[in-house]
Amino acid sequence: MNALPFPKPSWLKRTVLTVTSVLAVAAGFVLASAIFAVLLVIGLAVGGWLWWRFRQLTRQAQKAAPEVLDGEYTVEPTQLLLADQRIPASPLRQKTPHRRAR
Repeated sequence: MNALPFPKPSWLKRTVLTVTSVLAVAAGFVLASAIFAVLLVIGLAVGGWLWWRFRQLTRQAQKAAPEVLDGEYTVEPTQLLLADQRIPASPLRQKTPHRRAR
């Protein structure tokens, strides 16, 4: 199969193709810039609203917070013992009710 050779385009066709390609690329940049600007404005508006609400909530929390009491404290270390001082719970040991003497 022999493909027919394409005829060489004229200078008018090449010029029109170049101009339309440049216009299409320029329109793409303009559209992308417009979309970016709209999204930027929306993002700034939402961010500003969130900042405003956060500031308002912070002020409410500060008003509702109790006053801080200053005080001093000391940490006393626990004394280590050599023997285990816990009373083991034996299973044989059962509590019996105490009876009063009459």
